[in-house]
Amino acid sequence: MGELYSRRSFLAGVLTAGLLSSAAGYVFTRRDPVTLTLATGAEPTGGGRNLLINMWNELNPDIRIAVREIPSSTQDQFAKFTETKADIYNLDAIHIPRFAAERRIEPIAPRNDTLLLPSVRRICQVEGETERLWAVPFNSDAGMLFRRITDKTTADRLPDFRAVGLAPGFTGQLETIGAQTDEAFVVNVLEQALAQDDAILDPEGVLSYGLGQWKTALAPLADALRSDRINAQTGEDDTIRAFQNGNLTYMRNWPVWFPGVDRAERARPDTVEIRLSPLPAGILGGQNLAIDRETPHREQAEQVIHFLTDTPAQKLLAGYGFAPTGLDAYIDSEVQRNVPYLRVVRDAVEDARPRPIHPGYATFAQRFKDHTYAYLHRGEELTQRFITDIREALQ
Repeated sequence: MGELYSRRSFLAGVLTAGLLSSAAGYVFTRRDPVTLTLATGAEPTGGGRNLLINMWNELNPDIRIAVREIPSSTQDQFAKFTETKADIYNLDAIHIPRFAAERRIEPIAPRNDTLLLPSVRRICQVEGETERLWAVPFNSDAGMLFRRITDKTTADRLPDFRAVGLAPGFTGQLETIGAQTDEAFVVNVLEQALAQDDAILDPEGVLSYGLGQWKTALAPLADALRSDRINAQTGEDDTIRAFQNGNLTYMRNWPVWFPGVDRAERARPDTVEIRLSPLPAGILGGQNLAIDRETPHREQAEQVIHFLTDTPAQKLLAGYGFAPTGLDAYIDSEVQRNVPYLRVVRDAVEDARPRPIHPGYATFAQRFKDHTYAYLHRGEELTQRFITDIREALQ
């Protein structure tokens, strides 16, 4: 069976349709060549980000981007990135408030600001501000449900995550072995709690501090984990392997992994296709480009960021599995033909909840993980200390 989401054919279509024709508008000349360092994590899509960077460098030989990939977990990204001299940071959404609070970055106005999805725009702001953005969204993300289809002749009913996420045949990032997997665990636990109680985390990223509310929301997950009904894994890669090797029916993961998972599964004789469904409320993720406060090349850095985040780039990145940040990419007919599942992704992103938008998020996440892991996996009761600890981290 041929690949439904062939990157080569998609990119050919993009170029033919002229979706990147505006790239010529970013050509600049300088007497003194400049190299801008972009500090970033690993490239999860196999080339989408690098393609855009190479395109910029071809168009602008005097203002080049040098990528510095920094091995880090989501939790230690702040420490690792601030140890690195860079002009531009590619930040996970949870780090923007801390970078802003410690004056590591400067506000920036994106060119496509008015077309950013509201949920995506919100995570680039800081607490108490509704106007300035401290980074420009490069890609968005939202937790979603993957489901294996073995017979297309049966009625396709959307599964209820409240049920299938707690039943045999489901796998998610509900185990952790340290800093590299802690954040995935936190996100998955929040999504499971939201499935039981929509008020646990509101659309502004504000948490409930009701102990009884948390106990009720997490009790079904605790029962499923302690009885070994569901397959708990430590990270996205391990979850994909469990889903594939165990021939499981459902998996919680990010849509950026969908093209690769779908292609691999279509080669199996017992799988027709993989489909995506939104969670009741997934957790909002994404990467965002910010300018170092001390860079001597702010003007050039802004131009680079505008190029990497503008609508033509978003349309191209969609073909590599990234969730776009703005409306134009979602409603473009060429993109819709080549990435037919994107409508579902848009719904998930628009309905997703941000994690607490606060400079103390890393401390919160560590405390949240410690308490909830002990409760879910070891049977230790959640006490008022849990509420005190997470509240103090976010004050």
